[in-house]
Amino acid sequence: MRRPYDEKLSVLSLIVVGVLPLVMRGDEPETRREKLMSSLEAPPTYVRNAGDESKWPRLIRQGVDAARKYFGNYGPVYIYILGHADDALDTDEFLADLVDQYCRNRSDDDERDDESCRKRFLTEFGKKVRRDRGDAYLSYVDRTDPPIAELVFINPHEFRDPYLCTRGIHEYTHVVQRAFPSTPTWMKEGGAEFFAAYLGEKHGWERFQRAMTEFMKNVHRVEDPSLGIADMEDVDKVSPEVKKYYRHLAYDSGAWAFAFMIYKSDGRSIAGTKKVFYPLVAKHGWERALAIFARVKDKAAFYREFAAFLKKPLEAQRKMLEELED
Repeated sequence: MRRPYDEKLSVLSLIVVGVLPLVMRGDEPETRREKLMSSLEAPPTYVRNAGDESKWPRLIRQGVDAARKYFGNYGPVYIYILGHADDALDTDEFLADLVDQYCRNRSDDDERDDESCRKRFLTEFGKKVRRDRGDAYLSYVDRTDPPIAELVFINPHEFRDPYLCTRGIHEYTHVVQRAFPSTPTWMKEGGAEFFAAYLGEKHGWERFQRAMTEFMKNVHRVEDPSLGIADMEDVDKVSPEVKKYYRHLAYDSGAWAFAFMIYKSDGRSIAGTKKVFYPLVAKHGWERALAIFARVKDKAAFYREFAAFLKKPLEAQRKMLEELED
């Protein structure tokens, strides 16, 4: 049995409340069933440089907390904030302490695993932190039960202020999605973008209609008219010709497909996705859940109707968004 690292470090500031014990499993990945995130009381653990007094951690937390308030609390979640406008904070000491925290959840007291993790971490993150480019993403540790979600924010000072809040919503939405059986890439990324825009407007960080309009512009930048969300069910299995439209199909078209799914549902309720749709995913899998929730015969019928919707004028598409209920 192992507990997440909750010691106070001289360089790191770890905000730990109600940490859960994590039981390591020895099953081979191909023989164990899918592990899911859990609903729990403990809030996320923030890992950042103790000398960082900037606004960026606060903005990230605001977005994450907005999503937690809407969806509920899932986890365990570690939120890593790496890179600072002041290079003096990016010390070797900071990275050394950070790698201790990061690899404790991966090595399971195995010295070889721990050494491999440390080398990989310093190579991957050391370079990213020292680059002047912002990045944010979810990583997932499934060796634990329940699994651990990690939201990694690199050089957050490179992002504009409101975007950090909505990006926090986007990444935390992925944590919620991981509490249910797998859904297609377009639904994962599209759903996260939809809620970043929707909840972002609720908190004054985004304008929902404006964000969705920009998404639609990108949808129409796909040069191959035969491509659609049906081609983005699993980004890891698509051809390079399709993958170059990853952003357009998964995020932008996916956000509109997620909205269209809600529009097709009984009551057109956005809250219905968390109250009805995802529980249906847990019971039936995503394809059957989509058919039931959107009241269509099957996913192929949904894809056909959504493709027809994309051909409508923008005014009609924006009107559809207005008919969605909270």
